[in-house]
Amino acid sequence: MNIVKKAEMTVVGIKIKRDWKGLIREMPVKWDEFNNRLAEVKQRKSDTMMDISLEENDAIYTQCICVEVENQVEVPEGMEMIVIPSASYLYHKHEGSLVSIAQSFGEMYQYGKEHELALETMKIDIGYTMQGDETIHDLYIKINEQ
Repeated sequence: MNIVKKAEMTVVGIKIKRDWKGLIREMPVKWDEFNNRLAEVKQRKSDTMMDISLEENDAIYTQCICVEVENQVEVPEGMEMIVIPSASYLYHKHEGSLVSIAQSFGEMYQYGKEHELALETMKIDIGYTMQGDETIHDLYIKINEQ
């Protein structure tokens, strides 16, 4: 694990705002929808998709299933464009199954605690493919630099 500075990026995707149970129920449905609609997103930097945990507020989680795009693009109906500002992140290359990604994030939070890093709830998980056969994901947790 190491600390990296991630440049600003613009993403387009489907935003989901739910409590934990609602999120668990709705995320697979929204992933299917986004996979089926990926071609509608023009000027993609790649077809590699990501899951961004934007925030958690009073047990309501805001997630975005998205893809990185060039700066200004037409946003398909039902999707949103979000600019993720440049920031410092704790980074880890996850190699393994999708189901163990949560464990990797947990290990990252533990590492942050041990190294006195002020980690936020904002997380980025990059590495999803249309085929769903990926085994490597780039995981980031935003560091509060204040």
